[in-house]
Amino acid sequence: MKALFLSLVIALAAEAPLDNAEEEARAQALMRELRCVACENEPVSQSAAPIAEDMRARIREMVGEGSTDQEVRDWFESRYGEFVLFRPKGNSLSGALLWIGPFALLGIGGLIGILTARRKRTVAQQIEAEDV
Repeated sequence: MKALFLSLVIALAAEAPLDNAEEEARAQALMRELRCVACENEPVSQSAAPIAEDMRARIREMVGEGSTDQEVRDWFESRYGEFVLFRPKGNSLSGALLWIGPFALLGIGGLIGILTARRKRTVAQQIEAEDV
């Protein structure tokens, strides 16, 4: 019974907000910027995974110690990789592909569509010319 009570107190203490409202707001903002490594597309702030609880506690601890937002992001990136950031830096090849890739694919698709339409129009004109 004591062990159950103690584990409940520890669990509730881990999710306790910071005393300073400004620091807690910063911590909450950071929790929305960092991805849960277990849930993939869910921010740490919304995840119920045990690792997300640890990540929230670490964010609060670092903010409470006076770390800047960038220091917190850098710490999590060094530990879990750029994947943990919802907004990747984009300064590596994978980041460039992530930001430029969708637009490049859209452009290529549009170009293919235009070329296909022109080819069909040319074929239709040739058929009309043969029929006349």
